[in-house]
Amino acid sequence: MFFTEEFEPRIDDYNANGNLSMEAMLKILENCGNHHSQSVLDTTTTNGVSWILAEWRLEVIRRPKISEKLTVTTWAHGKAPAMSTQREFVAADGKGNTLFRASDKLALVDMKENKMLKIAPEHLSLYRPEEKTAFDSLPSRLLEPESYDGQMPLLLRRSDIDFNGHVHNTRYLDFAMEAMTEDDYAADSFSQARIIYRAPIKPNDKPEIRTKRTETGSVFGIYAENRLCTLIEILY
Repeated sequence: MFFTEEFEPRIDDYNANGNLSMEAMLKILENCGNHHSQSVLDTTTTNGVSWILAEWRLEVIRRPKISEKLTVTTWAHGKAPAMSTQREFVAADGKGNTLFRASDKLALVDMKENKMLKIAPEHLSLYRPEEKTAFDSLPSRLLEPESYDGQMPLLLRRSDIDFNGHVHNTRYLDFAMEAMTEDDYAADSFSQARIIYRAPIKPNDKPEIRTKRTETGSVFGIYAENRLCTLIEILY
Protein backbone atom coordinates (compact mmCIF):
# COMPACT_ATOMS: atom_id res chain seq x y z
CA MET A 1 0.00 0.00 0.00
CA PHE A 2 1.37 3.39 -1.02
CA PHE A 3 0.84 6.32 1.34
CA THR A 4 1.23 9.86 -0.01
CA GLU A 5 1.42 13.17 1.84
CA GLU A 6 2.26 16.77 0.95
CA PHE A 7 4.83 18.78 2.90
CA GLU A 8 5.81 22.43 2.90
CA PRO A 9 9.17 22.68 4.74
CA ARG A 10 9.73 25.41 7.31
CA ILE A 11 12.18 28.26 6.76
CA ASP A 12 14.64 26.77 9.28
CA ASP A 13 14.78 23.55 7.22
CA TYR A 14 16.95 25.38 4.65
CA ASN A 15 20.62 26.30 4.79
CA ALA A 16 22.36 29.57 3.89
CA ASN A 17 22.30 28.62 0.19
CA GLY A 18 18.53 28.21 0.22
CA ASN A 19 18.78 24.42 -0.12
CA LEU A 20 16.77 21.97 1.96
CA SER A 21 19.19 20.35 4.40
CA MET A 22 19.74 16.60 4.45
CA GLU A 23 18.66 16.41 8.09
CA ALA A 24 15.41 18.18 7.19
CA MET A 25 14.86 15.63 4.42
CA LEU A 26 15.17 12.78 6.92
CA LYS A 27 12.79 14.53 9.33
CA ILE A 28 10.19 14.93 6.58
CA LEU A 29 10.51 11.27 5.61
CA GLU A 30 10.34 10.19 9.24
CA ASN A 31 7.14 12.19 9.78
CA CYS A 32 5.59 10.74 6.63
CA GLY A 33 6.44 7.22 7.82
CA ASN A 34 4.92 7.93 11.23
CA HIS A 35 1.71 9.22 9.64
CA HIS A 36 1.60 6.08 7.50
CA SER A 37 1.80 3.96 10.67
CA GLN A 38 -1.01 5.97 12.23
CA SER A 39 -3.16 5.52 9.13
CA VAL A 40 -2.96 1.71 9.38
CA LEU A 41 -3.66 1.82 13.14
CA ASP A 42 -0.27 0.42 14.13
CA THR A 43 -0.41 0.75 17.94
CA THR A 44 3.09 -0.65 18.52
CA THR A 45 4.41 2.29 20.53
CA THR A 46 1.53 2.10 23.04
CA ASN A 47 2.53 -1.40 24.17
CA GLY A 48 6.10 -0.85 25.33
CA VAL A 49 7.48 -1.83 21.93
CA SER A 50 8.98 0.60 19.45
CA TRP A 51 10.13 0.66 15.85
CA ILE A 52 13.86 1.44 15.94
CA LEU A 53 15.88 2.55 12.93
CA ALA A 54 18.84 0.37 11.99
CA GLU A 55 19.84 2.09 8.72
CA TRP A 56 19.12 5.08 6.50
CA ARG A 57 19.99 5.42 2.82
CA LEU A 58 19.33 8.76 1.09
CA GLU A 59 20.00 9.93 -2.45
CA VAL A 60 19.44 13.51 -3.63
CA ILE A 61 18.61 14.11 -7.28
CA ARG A 62 17.84 17.84 -6.88
CA ARG A 63 17.92 19.92 -3.71
CA PRO A 64 14.52 21.53 -3.00
CA LYS A 65 14.53 25.32 -2.73
CA ILE A 66 12.72 27.66 -0.33
CA SER A 67 8.91 27.65 -0.69
CA GLU A 68 8.98 24.50 -2.83
CA LYS A 69 6.26 22.05 -1.79
CA LEU A 70 6.99 18.34 -1.70
CA THR A 71 4.88 15.27 -2.34
CA VAL A 72 6.24 12.30 -0.40
CA THR A 73 5.21 8.71 -1.04
CA THR A 74 6.16 5.87 1.29
CA TRP A 75 5.47 2.16 1.47
CA ALA A 76 6.64 -0.96 3.27
CA HIS A 77 8.85 -3.55 1.62
CA GLY A 78 9.72 -6.94 3.05
CA LYS A 79 8.34 -10.20 4.33
CA ALA A 80 7.56 -11.62 7.76
CA PRO A 81 8.37 -13.29 10.07
CA ALA A 82 11.68 -11.41 10.10
CA MET A 83 13.94 -9.43 12.43
CA SER A 84 13.74 -6.29 10.29
CA THR A 85 11.78 -4.72 7.46
CA GLN A 86 12.21 -1.80 5.07
CA ARG A 87 10.33 1.39 4.38
CA GLU A 88 10.80 3.10 1.01
CA PHE A 89 10.38 6.80 0.19
CA VAL A 90 10.23 9.04 -2.87
CA ALA A 91 9.87 12.84 -2.64
CA ALA A 92 8.76 14.71 -5.76
CA ASP A 93 8.16 18.32 -6.83
CA GLY A 94 4.90 19.78 -8.11
CA LYS A 95 5.53 18.39 -11.60
CA GLY A 96 6.15 14.86 -10.35
CA ASN A 97 9.92 14.99 -10.76
CA THR A 98 11.82 13.02 -8.11
CA LEU A 99 13.80 15.30 -5.79
CA PHE A 100 15.18 12.69 -3.40
CA ARG A 101 14.56 9.08 -2.48
CA ALA A 102 15.38 6.97 0.52
CA SER A 103 15.10 3.61 2.20
CA ASP A 104 15.36 2.69 5.85
CA LYS A 105 15.64 -0.55 7.79
CA LEU A 106 13.45 -0.93 10.86
CA ALA A 107 13.47 -3.36 13.77
CA LEU A 108 10.97 -3.96 16.57
CA VAL A 109 12.45 -3.55 20.04
CA ASP A 110 10.99 -4.29 23.48
CA MET A 111 12.11 -1.09 25.19
CA LYS A 112 11.82 -2.47 28.74
CA GLU A 113 13.82 -5.61 28.01
CA ASN A 114 16.04 -3.89 25.41
CA LYS A 115 15.51 -6.87 23.12
CA MET A 116 14.78 -7.17 19.41
CA LEU A 117 11.53 -8.92 18.54
CA LYS A 118 10.56 -10.91 15.48
CA ILE A 119 8.12 -9.05 13.24
CA ALA A 120 4.97 -11.15 12.93
CA PRO A 121 3.20 -11.60 9.55
CA GLU A 122 -0.04 -10.14 10.94
CA HIS A 123 1.83 -7.04 12.07
CA LEU A 124 3.55 -6.38 8.75
CA SER A 125 0.34 -7.15 6.85
CA LEU A 126 -1.16 -3.93 8.27
CA TYR A 127 1.08 -2.11 5.78
CA ARG A 128 0.31 -4.37 2.80
CA PRO A 129 3.96 -4.43 1.63
CA GLU A 130 4.82 -3.69 -1.99
CA GLU A 131 7.42 -5.39 -4.21
CA LYS A 132 8.70 -2.06 -5.51
CA THR A 133 11.83 -0.48 -4.01
CA ALA A 134 13.07 3.12 -4.13
CA PHE A 135 16.49 1.97 -5.37
CA ASP A 136 17.25 -0.38 -8.25
CA SER A 137 20.15 -2.10 -6.50
CA LEU A 138 21.59 -2.72 -3.04
CA PRO A 139 24.40 -0.46 -1.78
CA SER A 140 27.93 -1.71 -1.22
CA ARG A 141 28.77 -2.63 2.36
CA LEU A 142 29.77 0.33 4.52
CA LEU A 143 32.86 -0.66 6.51
CA GLU A 144 34.47 0.93 9.54
CA PRO A 145 37.71 2.67 8.43
CA GLU A 146 40.96 1.16 9.68
CA SER A 147 42.14 4.66 10.60
CA TYR A 148 40.78 8.20 10.71
CA ASP A 149 42.13 11.64 9.79
CA GLY A 150 40.85 13.41 12.89
CA GLN A 151 38.35 13.42 15.74
CA MET A 152 36.40 15.77 17.97
CA PRO A 153 34.19 15.40 21.07
CA LEU A 154 30.41 15.68 20.78
CA LEU A 155 28.58 17.68 23.42
CA LEU A 156 25.07 16.28 23.75
CA ARG A 157 22.18 18.67 24.28
CA ARG A 158 18.85 17.83 25.90
CA SER A 159 17.19 18.52 22.57
CA ASP A 160 19.27 15.74 20.95
CA ILE A 161 17.45 13.08 23.01
CA ASP A 162 14.17 11.61 21.78
CA PHE A 163 11.26 9.94 23.60
CA ASN A 164 13.11 6.59 23.66
CA GLY A 165 15.92 8.12 25.76
CA HIS A 166 18.46 7.96 22.89
CA VAL A 167 20.00 10.52 20.57
CA HIS A 168 17.40 11.04 17.84
CA ASN A 169 18.29 9.29 14.59
CA THR A 170 18.44 12.42 12.41
CA ARG A 171 20.88 14.15 14.80
CA TYR A 172 23.71 11.87 13.73
CA LEU A 173 23.69 13.41 10.27
CA ASP A 174 23.83 16.84 11.89
CA PHE A 175 26.87 15.70 13.92
CA ALA A 176 28.61 14.66 10.69
CA MET A 177 27.91 18.04 9.12
CA GLU A 178 29.56 19.73 12.11
CA ALA A 179 32.64 17.50 11.82
CA MET A 180 33.31 17.92 8.09
CA THR A 181 35.78 20.46 6.74
CA GLU A 182 34.69 24.04 6.21
CA ASP A 183 35.30 23.72 2.45
CA ASP A 184 33.15 20.59 2.14
CA TYR A 185 30.36 22.15 4.17
CA ALA A 186 30.44 25.41 2.23
CA ALA A 187 30.41 23.57 -1.12
CA ASP A 188 26.99 22.17 -0.14
CA SER A 189 27.18 19.54 -2.89
CA PHE A 190 25.98 16.51 -0.94
CA SER A 191 24.39 13.84 -3.13
CA GLN A 192 24.07 10.76 -0.93
CA ALA A 193 24.10 9.76 2.71
CA ARG A 194 24.06 6.48 4.57
CA ILE A 195 23.72 5.90 8.29
CA ILE A 196 24.27 2.57 10.03
CA TYR A 197 23.09 2.50 13.66
CA ARG A 198 24.87 -0.14 15.74
CA ALA A 199 24.20 1.02 19.29
CA PRO A 200 22.27 3.96 20.74
CA ILE A 201 23.94 6.96 22.33
CA LYS A 202 22.36 7.90 25.65
CA PRO A 203 22.37 11.18 27.63
CA ASN A 204 25.21 10.21 30.00
CA ASP A 205 27.54 9.01 27.22
CA LYS A 206 30.58 11.07 26.24
CA PRO A 207 30.73 10.43 22.49
CA GLU A 208 33.26 11.57 19.93
CA ILE A 209 33.13 11.67 16.15
CA ARG A 210 36.02 10.57 13.94
CA THR A 211 36.41 11.59 10.30
CA LYS A 212 37.92 9.88 7.26
CA ARG A 213 38.11 11.72 3.91
CA THR A 214 37.70 9.50 0.84
CA GLU A 215 37.91 10.08 -2.92
CA THR A 216 34.15 10.58 -3.16
CA GLY A 217 33.21 12.02 0.22
CA SER A 218 33.72 11.34 3.91
CA VAL A 219 33.05 8.58 6.42
CA PHE A 220 32.26 9.46 10.03
CA GLY A 221 32.38 7.10 13.00
CA ILE A 222 30.63 8.05 16.23
CA TYR A 223 32.08 6.30 19.26
CA ALA A 224 31.27 6.08 22.96
CA GLU A 225 33.96 4.57 25.20
CA ASN A 226 35.77 3.48 22.01
CA ARG A 227 32.73 1.47 20.94
CA LEU A 228 31.42 2.21 17.45
CA CYS A 229 27.81 3.36 17.77
CA THR A 230 27.08 4.84 14.35
CA LEU A 231 28.75 4.87 10.95
CA ILE A 232 27.90 7.63 8.47
CA GLU A 233 28.92 8.11 4.85
CA ILE A 234 28.29 11.35 2.95
CA LEU A 235 29.12 11.54 -0.76
CA TYR A 236 29.71 14.84 -2.56
